Amino acid sequence: MKFFTLTISWFQGFVKTLTRGMTVAFLACFTLAATVSHAADFNNLKGNGVEVLFPPALEQAAKETVQMVPAIKKDLQKIFNWPFNFNPTVLLMNDSNHFHQISHNPLVVGFAVPEKDLMVIDYTRITNPLKYYGILEHELCHLLIHKHITHVQIPRWFDEGIAQWSSNGVMDIVHDPKNMLLPKAAFSDRVIPLGALNKGFPQNDTALRLAYEESISFIDFIISNYGKSALLEILQLMRNGTSLRNATVAVAGTPLYQIEEKWRRSLERNIAWFAHLGYYVYDILFALGGLMLVYGFIIILRKKKAYTEEE
Repeated sequence: MKFFTLTISWFQGFVKTLTRGMTVAFLACFTLAATVSHAADFNNLKGNGVEVLFPPALEQAAKETVQMVPAIKKDLQKIFNWPFNFNPTVLLMNDSNHFHQISHNPLVVGFAVPEKDLMVIDYTRITNPLKYYGILEHELCHLLIHKHITHVQIPRWFDEGIAQWSSNGVMDIVHDPKNMLLPKAAFSDRVIPLGALNKGFPQNDTALRLAYEESISFIDFIISNYGKSALLEILQLMRNGTSLRNATVAVAGTPLYQIEEKWRRSLERNIAWFAHLGYYVYDILFALGGLMLVYGFIIILRKKKAYTEEE
């Protein structure tokens, strides 16, 4: 069945969706691209509780998606203990230009539209099956969270942090883990306040990457200080209609803003420790070099002694 079988009304509803910081213009652009320019180029594949829409060139990727999703659902159900009582749709794209017209940021690899149980993925950015599995898990986590938490706002940073945590740190943007921005931001006191990330993330590449790093860092801080069970209890309270702020106080006994202050201080302490280490780095390297020379000299003496004894 071709992609054009999706009805105009479906897309009209899709255009009205405002999710994850995207604007109507972005979604309207996607509507135009999908319904007019590329409608006849997409096929669909259903199975294992998922539907995949894909261009013919990505047929193998679509089959792999159908095979991956059940295991991912199982993983997420185990983490949250929430039922996966819906069938998501995955739209695979192999045209980065059209994908960027949707996301309006070249760093974005995939995004979720919870209101439509939809995930859109730029498959040209997928480098290996493991990364693809992680991105699928990341986006499915977004869908699962929004399916069960419907009566209170989910701050964008919290939504993104949970999705990264559940997918073992996978981000749905292009990101180099060797070039982390958060330590630099903490050192220069340029950490973005979480309140500024409640409704959306910045479009600037550097600020966007920093927002992602802050999101997972704060979730990790909650887990390390209050436990994984506390985080899951907060999520459960939100599922029952309690706001994040009230749920945090109920579980942790501390207001969210105070936890954020503690998190920021912990970042500063870590930066101070690394800076202190860096101050002595040359002394440390010099000492290690001296120890290596001494060790080498001892080895030479032992070999020389052994050679003399053999003679």
